[in-house]
Amino acid sequence: MSYRTLMTVPILGRANASLLEATARLARKLDAKVIGVAACRPVHTICRDYAIPASVFDQDRMQIQRQMHDVEMQFRTALADRGGNISWDAHTGLEPLAAHLAEVSASADLLVVPLPAAGTAMDATRQPDLCDLVMEAGRPVMLVPPAPPPALDRIMVAWKDTREARRAVADSLPLLAKATAVTIVGIEDAGDAAAARHSVERVRAWLASHDIVAKSRTVPPRRANAAQLIEIAREMGTDLIVAGAHGYVRQGRWVLGGITSELLAGDRCALLSH
Repeated sequence: MSYRTLMTVPILGRANASLLEATARLARKLDAKVIGVAACRPVHTICRDYAIPASVFDQDRMQIQRQMHDVEMQFRTALADRGGNISWDAHTGLEPLAAHLAEVSASADLLVVPLPAAGTAMDATRQPDLCDLVMEAGRPVMLVPPAPPPALDRIMVAWKDTREARRAVADSLPLLAKATAVTIVGIEDAGDAAAARHSVERVRAWLASHDIVAKSRTVPPRRANAAQLIEIAREMGTDLIVAGAHGYVRQGRWVLGGITSELLAGDRCALLSH
């Protein structure tokens, strides 16, 4: 298994240098093609409760054109060394951005998307809802923070024996195979440490069948599982956290599990699968 095609999603009107640099490094590492996708919604799609002057429509249209051009130039410059192995798609539509990106993700093996900088205001005309995208894409999604690691050589698998975690490990095989250090970390259930060790060891053995050498580690619970796993990742100097994205829909909105919500709101490079 390999990632033959990456899809990267720069955000209009925002700094994308870190995202595109990380995408370029990943493309070189995997010898992969890259699709750049820019998507936005006109301003009237989120201003439904009051009238919008015609001049605002015109300004929005001109701004979209300018931002689309600028972000395409950023993409082509950052990926120039990929030659003909890149393509570009720009889309303006009425549907939520996550829905559009989930649809076009059928063309890619891995989505590479930016995590917003702390304190950045959400703009639903320019930024996809990351929660919706991760849960609906049907593809692994790599979250890239504003300051991504220089390499993805040290990978931690945040393990819990669930469907989502099993899928995340399988989806991350191309990266695990190229890593210099892989560690599977599980949180022990109260009173049943042996079961956690057995579960983690089973994953380690499965990775070994793919010629991936991994260490296994279980720890007793000391705090909320999500916070503890992220703390362990920091202590280990982890470049990338691989985790299953847990969630369910309630009253029309996704309700996320702890590790999923922490990674979507955090500053760690992560690969999530649902």
